[in-house]
Parts: sequence; structure tokens; C-alpha cells
Amino acid sequence: MSVKAQEMNSFTADWRARIEANLHRASAQRVREMFSEINPHLVGDKLFESRWSDIRMDAAVLVPIINRPEGATVLLTVRSSNMPSHPGQISFPGGKAEPTDKDRIATALREAHEEVNIAPNAADVIGALGVHKGGLGFSVTPVIAVIDPTADIKPCPREVGEIFEAPLNFVADLSNHITEEREHEGIKYNMFAAPYGRFHIWGLTAGILRTLAETLQEKGSAR
Repeated sequence: MSVKAQEMNSFTADWRARIEANLHRASAQRVREMFSEINPHLVGDKLFESRWSDIRMDAAVLVPIINRPEGATVLLTVRSSNMPSHPGQISFPGGKAEPTDKDRIATALREAHEEVNIAPNAADVIGALGVHKGGLGFSVTPVIAVIDPTADIKPCPREVGEIFEAPLNFVADLSNHITEEREHEGIKYNMFAAPYGRFHIWGLTAGILRTLAETLQEKGSAR
């Protein structure tokens, strides 16, 4: 067996224990200002920041890990083309916190039930990562949960156009996480991305996946 195969077998056996052990790390719990982290030279640029919204919104997403017999996967959604915001973009099930939500875990579970029919009792919550702040005014708490593989997962057509799963081994490999250059009104900027097959994962979702990948690394191996 190759060294790479041995590493993958070890990872497959202990990924949950690794997440549980590493969630306390400062790197997992830090508040991430996603835009300024990779574009420090553009912070405060009034022309560029005109693209951002002044609306501030607290939200939570569920990062659903499904322990499939062939290997663990991470479930993601493609937002419906009819959605008023971010149509067609890839995201985790989630949304705005409501006053009736006990906490951000409750928000994530409620939204996941509404969007992809994951019942709360089918989600075994491991814990939450630190808040991830996006450029459009969202402060998002990612909640990591292991989902019963027999759960009746199906999209809400109004909100979700498609559901797909990316192998957790793919997510955990830091070489699959990149930054790509984009342009707004003639100004170039960087964006997190994690292209997977025909699915171009980018922005806040890609940033959350990178934090998950870092959390899955052995001590001292994240970069």
C-alpha cells in the first residue's frame, strides 16, 4: 500500500475524532474577515467597497458530513435560479437567525430542515467553527454535524436547485483550496475557491470549507 493510500485510510478512520479534538484550536474558532484576510490592500477602498452591502445579518449554516459506506462526504447545495440573492451559487443549507432560535445551532438545523429536509434528529452536531464574515454583510456561524446516511434528503425546489456531495478527503486536502483573481470596476481582488468537478465553489462557502480543511489537519500541518 502506498504512503498516500495509508494516509487516506488513517484519515477515513479518524476524521470525526480529529474534528472533535481540533475544534478548540484558535484557528478553528477565530473570527474570519474573509475579504480583508486575502485583500488587505483593498480594505477601506471606497470605490471597491461600494459593491458591499450596508446590511448586517447574523446567520448560520449547517456543514453536513455524511458517513457514506464508500467514504465520508460533505453535502452542498446549488441555490435555485429563482432566488432573489445569489441565484445559482453553491452554498451550505442555512440562513438568517430568527428570534425564536435558541442559538446558531438551532438556526442551522432549522434552515437545513427547510432547505434539504434533514430532520434535526438525523443530525449529530459536533460543534461550531468561528464566525465567518462575508463581504455582503453576513456574519455566518458554520455548524458541523454528522448526518444519518439514511436521512431523507431532498431539496426544497423554491430555494435549492440541486444537491451534491463532495468527498471529505477532497475537502481535507489543502492543495484543493486556492484563491482566484476577480475584477470589480477595474479593480482586481482575490476570492477563496475550491473547484470540484463541474461545481465551482467560491466565496464564503469556499472559505468555510478551507477552515474545515485546516481543522482536519494533524497538529502543525495546516498552512
